[in-house]
Amino acid sequence: MQDFKPYNEYITALCNELTIAKHRQLVIVQGSETWCYQFASQLVLKNSYVFSSSSQLVSSEFPKHAHQILGQEFQHAIFDGFSGLYVDKLAALAGTVKAGGVLILLLPNDSHWQDPALRSITSYGEEITHSFFNQRFFAKLKLQPHYLTQHSLPAYQPVSPATAEINYQQQQLCVEQIIKTATGRANRPLVISADRGRGKSAALGLAAANLQDKKILICATQAKAVQTSFKHLAAKLGISKEQNCKQLANLSYVAPDTLLNEKPDCDLLFVDEAAAIPVPMLLQILKNYPRIVFASTMIGYEGNGRGYTLRFLHYLRGQFKSLKTITLGEPIRFANHDPLENIIRELLLLDAKYLDTQSSEAYEFENISKEQLIDNEKLLSQIMALLALAHYQTTVNDLRQLLDAPELQLSICKQENALKAVCLIAIEGGLTAEIAEQVIKGKRRPHGHLMAQTLTQLSRNTEDLCKRSARVVRIAVAPESHQQGIGSALLNFCENQLKDCSYFGASFGANAALVKFWQSNGFNVVKLGFSHDKATAEHAALVMKALDEQSKDRAAQFIEEFKQDLSLQLLSHFSSLPWQLIMELFKGLPRSDCPEGLNERAERLLTSDINHFQVQPLLWQMIWCTPISLNLLDENTKFILIRLVLQQTSVNSLIEEACFTGKKDLDLKFKTAVQGWYAHYKSLQNNSH
Repeated sequence: MQDFKPYNEYITALCNELTIAKHRQLVIVQGSETWCYQFASQLVLKNSYVFSSSSQLVSSEFPKHAHQILGQEFQHAIFDGFSGLYVDKLAALAGTVKAGGVLILLLPNDSHWQDPALRSITSYGEEITHSFFNQRFFAKLKLQPHYLTQHSLPAYQPVSPATAEINYQQQQLCVEQIIKTATGRANRPLVISADRGRGKSAALGLAAANLQDKKILICATQAKAVQTSFKHLAAKLGISKEQNCKQLANLSYVAPDTLLNEKPDCDLLFVDEAAAIPVPMLLQILKNYPRIVFASTMIGYEGNGRGYTLRFLHYLRGQFKSLKTITLGEPIRFANHDPLENIIRELLLLDAKYLDTQSSEAYEFENISKEQLIDNEKLLSQIMALLALAHYQTTVNDLRQLLDAPELQLSICKQENALKAVCLIAIEGGLTAEIAEQVIKGKRRPHGHLMAQTLTQLSRNTEDLCKRSARVVRIAVAPESHQQGIGSALLNFCENQLKDCSYFGASFGANAALVKFWQSNGFNVVKLGFSHDKATAEHAALVMKALDEQSKDRAAQFIEEFKQDLSLQLLSHFSSLPWQLIMELFKGLPRSDCPEGLNERAERLLTSDINHFQVQPLLWQMIWCTPISLNLLDENTKFILIRLVLQQTSVNSLIEEACFTGKKDLDLKFKTAVQGWYAHYKSLQNNSH
């Protein structure tokens, strides 16, 4: 066996310097799998977390999700690249390493190595022949100072680092604000945002120690994520802490679902790693607890993170004028200019910021290959920044998808070389009839092919999974360029680039503005998902258009069947769907013939005294026959007819929702709405004859 003593001496010398500088460092170790595992087993480092799926590494863990790593602290960590370069987990693990520690990355030296992580990137039936992500990743790693290989150990170059000082002032101010939230006026939530290692979880524990007379609950997706808070509480009070502590002194851990279902009492609630909790749950928690501190890491690898930023914080700012926000910029766990933090940010473009530029030049549209992306770091960075800016569920995995997924096609709009918009499209379908048959029977769910599989399940026809289709995965327009038609122009450019595709579509969290955008570009909604999106509480809408004559009849069938289903679903599952969204959906629904005698009955019932319950079934039929009849009405009329007729909301609920003075007020407004609608309906009927 090889003598690993020189390697241990190298790493020990490095750790001694890092301890003085209060920094952390990435150490790349490259060799054969057997040698790398021997290296890891011979390391003298203590308190090391080992990320690996291999049984050859003692005490290793291979968590399924990145959030299972968050909220913990380790002196050192080992990331086994042979188990797969899962970049979300690498980023999360880097955030757990303490000052004076190293993150050791084990990597193969075989140029033909197949990265196991690639299996999670590709759609079924696709194959990655070359990983552009890994090409860029390995090229950047080779520029790092601590690159150890099986066959060469560089001479250690000692430096004399200055003893670093940690600035605790920001954290202390944060603790004071938490105490004010507990002791001051109610309904003044505090929001703490920070990058990793800025001491936000520690601040929660320190504040709890200063509030011994208060009963405090701390909520997070898992108990492991709040151990730092318990550790600092224990240290401040001079008491011991169990390994996976759930209750200590006045602080108790509670899971999000328990918090919502059981509503336990407390004087103050901490929600740590709030960006990992779905926004609808956060809004519900907010309703139940008048004194809350939300703390979260804002560096992009927590699942619902962008939803937290775009939706939840926007809601808080609108609802609570006295909202307090704190951003912790100064690191606490390590000193400023930390080498490990810097390289992880560079490798995964976590610091990518969109550059806002103005120009009067004409817009240009072009397709961008994966080769172009790795040859143009500036463009790659701008694309990732714009995608993150425009979408609520951006993660570090998106960088890998962009560079590696063979089914993804990227198109951009630029103005004098300044990026203005991005559109990412997945080519789906092209599967065998046998696979399609299994999908129809519910026996298979091939990875990817989201739209193609959904259309196949709707039509029960294998052709829709055998045909090629194109789905917009993301479309993002620079904030300063909104409302200028750039998104529509880019969509049109992409559509013209598609070859041999029968359908073009997209899936997204349905709201009125987005449905309006897609329908204005010739797409129709053909399905509304039954479950809510975790980050936004919105139902997923599937929109599509046919790209060839052969598929147009099938598309018309999808639209008509969606209309028929929605007419009943609004009375049950979608009874609380926002009326503005329903209004937009109606603009894309086809007209149909009214049953014989319906118009004659309407003339009798709607031109005399109008009884709400008597005319409700008649109006329901007539509106569904002519969805266009709602289009040109005023907002109040649309609202009343949608809520009372199409969704059949109870009278009392509508009075409360619309702040009517009572039933008489509602009856009067309903009659006015019906009269306005009927006049418009008759005008449409006359124009159609």
